Amino acid sequence: MGTSQGPKPLARVGSDVEADALRYRLLAKHLRATVFQVDARGHFTVLGASWEELTGLKVASSLGSSLVEALHPVDRERASGWLRALASREQESLRQEVRILTRTGTCWVELFAQSSPSIAGEVVGLLTDISERRRAQDAVTTRERCLAAVVEVQRRLLTHEPEGYLYQDILAPLGRASGASRVYVFEAHRDVMGRLRVNHKAEWCMAGISSRSETPAEVALEEELFPEQAALLSAGQPLQFLTSDTPPKLQAGLTNLGILSVLLLPVRVHGEVFGFIGFDNCVEARPWEAVAVSLLAGAAGALSLALEQRSTDALRARAEATLRRTEAGFHLLIEGFPDPVVVHANLQVLYANPAAVRYLGHEGQDGLVGLPLQRLLLPADHDALVRHVSEARSGLTSVRSQDVTLLRKDGQQVVADIVTLGMTFEGWPALVTIARDFTERKQMQARLMLSDRMASMGTLSAGIAHELNNPLSYVIANLEFVHATLQPAEFDPARVPEWRQVLDEAREGAERVRQIVRQLKTFSRVEEERQEQVELHRVLDSVAQMATSEVKHRARLVKQYGPLPAITGNDGKLFQVFLNLVINAAHAIPEGCVEDHEIRLATFEDERGWAVVEVRDTGGGIRPENLSRIFEPFFTTKPQGVGTGLGLSICLTLVRAHGGDITVESTVGKGTVFRVMLPPSRKTAGASPSPVPMAVPARMRVLIVDDEPQVAAALGRLLEDHSVDIAHGGVQGLDLLLLGEQYDVIFCDLLMPELTGMDFHAEVSTRMPALAHRFIFMTGGGFTPRAREFLANGPHRVLDKPFDKVDVQRLMIEVLSRSR
Repeated sequence: MGTSQGPKPLARVGSDVEADALRYRLLAKHLRATVFQVDARGHFTVLGASWEELTGLKVASSLGSSLVEALHPVDRERASGWLRALASREQESLRQEVRILTRTGTCWVELFAQSSPSIAGEVVGLLTDISERRRAQDAVTTRERCLAAVVEVQRRLLTHEPEGYLYQDILAPLGRASGASRVYVFEAHRDVMGRLRVNHKAEWCMAGISSRSETPAEVALEEELFPEQAALLSAGQPLQFLTSDTPPKLQAGLTNLGILSVLLLPVRVHGEVFGFIGFDNCVEARPWEAVAVSLLAGAAGALSLALEQRSTDALRARAEATLRRTEAGFHLLIEGFPDPVVVHANLQVLYANPAAVRYLGHEGQDGLVGLPLQRLLLPADHDALVRHVSEARSGLTSVRSQDVTLLRKDGQQVVADIVTLGMTFEGWPALVTIARDFTERKQMQARLMLSDRMASMGTLSAGIAHELNNPLSYVIANLEFVHATLQPAEFDPARVPEWRQVLDEAREGAERVRQIVRQLKTFSRVEEERQEQVELHRVLDSVAQMATSEVKHRARLVKQYGPLPAITGNDGKLFQVFLNLVINAAHAIPEGCVEDHEIRLATFEDERGWAVVEVRDTGGGIRPENLSRIFEPFFTTKPQGVGTGLGLSICLTLVRAHGGDITVESTVGKGTVFRVMLPPSRKTAGASPSPVPMAVPARMRVLIVDDEPQVAAALGRLLEDHSVDIAHGGVQGLDLLLLGEQYDVIFCDLLMPELTGMDFHAEVSTRMPALAHRFIFMTGGGFTPRAREFLANGPHRVLDKPFDKVDVQRLMIEVLSRSR
C-alpha cells in the first residue's frame, strides 16, 4: 500500500512547485518593489515588472545584464563584495542603500538580497525606491550645512584682521557645507574691449582632488560659454551648469580637471561685479539645489560687504561710508533671505525681513517692529532667550544654538532653531537672529527614529518570538491538560493539587507574555511627547529582558544599581536609547564565550546630582580613529547588513532632548563604556502625603462595556463579588444608562465599532454628568491619534490589557476616592 501511494506526494509536490512559481511571477508583476534574481555570475535571471517603472528600462532588455553594472559606479565595488559573500553563503542576507542607473540618471533604492536556499550561487532580493526619502533627508542635511556655513563665514569675516587675506579663511567651511569637490575665488575685471575676464585668486580642495591653480592666470570665461550663460555671468547673476552642457572647448578643459558640474556666485563691490565664488563637483553631474544656492549666496553677500569695507582709503570717510553701505547691503542680503531674520537690541525688535513677517503671521513688519522679543515666544522659553542673547553679545553662541517655540499672530505655535550674531544697525550695536523652521528636521528625525526602531525590532524579532513561544507553549499545553482531565463524568478530587499546579504554571507563563507585550508597548510610545517622572531602573529592567536573546549567547548581564535622583522624561525614548546601547554592547562580543564576557548596567548619582547610567562591555572596543565619529549619522563599524549607522546618532539626539549628554570611553581589546547623564527633575514641591489605603466595598454596581465578549466575561469573573452588567458595545451601554440604571464604576473599552469609548463617554458626560468621573478606560495599546489626544487631555484612568485583579482593584479604589 505504501508503494501504490508513493507517486501521489511527488505529483502534488510538482504541482505545488508550479503553483508557487506562478504565484511568484504574479507577485513580482504587481509588487511596487522590484523583485530580482541573479545567477552565480551576478546577471539578472528574473526581474519584476516594476523594474520598468523604477528605471525606465525594458525588463526584456535588462535580463541577462549585470546587477553590479546597473548600479552607480561609486557603489559597484562594494556591491561586488556583497554579491560574492551572498553567492558563497558567507553571508545570508544584507540590506543596503545604493544608487541605480535609470534612463534619465540615477535613483536611490534600498537593496535587500539573500542567498538562494536551493541553488548554489544564486541570489534573490528586492529593490525598493527610496528616492523621495533620500531627497527629503538630503534637503534637510544640505540646509543645515549651508546655513551653518553662512553663519561661520559671517563670524570669520567679522573677526578677520583688517589687513589679512579674506578669501582663504572662508573657502573651507563653504566647501564642506556645499559638498563641493573644489571651492575657489575668481576676481573679475573688464578689458579694453569690455570683455569680462577672471583671475584665479584662492582655492580649497577636498582630499584627493587636484588643484585648479594650474589653469591660466587670466581667462575670458565669458567667451567660452553659450550666449545665455555668458549673459548671466556678465550681469553678475548666479550661474550653474553641467560640463556636458557647455561648448566643446570649455567642456574639454573642465573634463581634464575632472569637473562634472559648476556653480558660480557673484561677489559685488559698490554695485559692480568684483568676482565670483566657484564650486566644482568632481563626483557627480548634478545641479545644486535651490535652497543651497540661496544660502550660499548669503555667504557671497557677506564677502561683498567685507570687501566694500576695505575699499575706501580715507579713514573718516571709510567709517561713515562703510556703515551706510554695510547696512544697505545687509538689508539687501536679508530681504531676500529664505529664512526668517529679526534684528533686535535690548530685547526689542528693530527690523524683520519678509520671511519673518510671513512666518509669524503678520501682514507687514510694522506689526513686529517695536515689540518686546519675549512677546514672540512662549513664557517657558523667556529665560532661555535671555541666556541666548547674552551669549550672542559676548560671542559665545554656536551654530547649533537654541530651540524655541515661537508664537504666530494667530496664536499658533511653531518650533524653530535660532542662531544670533552681533552687528551694527543704524550706527548702534544690535543683534541679528536667524530662525530655521524645526518642523522639517523634526519630521526627518521622527522618520530616522522609526527606521532605527524597526531595525532594532528586526534584530530582536527572533528572540522576542522565542521569549513569547516558550511560555505560550506550556500555557496552552497546561490548559489543554486541565480541559481534558477536568470532565464531570471523570472528576477525581485527588487531581485537584495537580490541576492547581498546572494552572499556576499557566498563569506564570501568561504573566511573562504580558510583561513582554508591555515592553513592546513602551517601545512604541517613542513618538509621544509626554513628559513624566521616569523610573530608570524599571526602564533598564525592561531593556535587559527585551535584549535577552542578543545577550545570552555572548555575555552575562550584570545589574549594579545605585540610588538615583528623580528624573522627568519619556520612558519610551529612554527605552530606545538604552536598548540601542545594550544591543551594540552585545554585538561587540563574539558568541560562545559567555563566561568570559559581561555587559554591566550600572547606575549612580554624580557630584552634580545628575542620574548616570553606564553600559559597560568587555568586547573588542572602538579604534581611536573611529571614536570621534561614532555619533555621526550613518557611520557604522559593523559588518555590511548589520545595523543602520543611525543608532548612536539617535541616542545622542534623544538624550540631549532630555537635557542630558552621552560620553564614551573605549580601549581596543578590552571594552567600551557608554555613560548617559540625565538632569534631575526640576519639581521641588514637597511630596504629597500618601493616601490612606481603601478596600473595595462588596456588592458594588459595575458596568462593563466591551465589544470583545471574552474580555468582558473574564473581567466579570474577576468582579464576582459585585453586581455586574455587561454591554457588548457602546450602543448597548448607552441604552442601559438611558433606562435609568445607576453604576458605581464603568469599565469601558476605548476603541469599539459603532460607538467608541470616547463617544460613549461624551454622551454620558452630557446626559448624566455625575457618572462621567466613574469611567475606567480599557485599552490593548492600539491608539488612534484621536485616542491619544483624548487620554492626554483629561484625568482619565486607564486599565491596560491584559490586566489582573490587582490592577482592577487599584483603579476602582481611585474612582471611589474621587467620588468621596
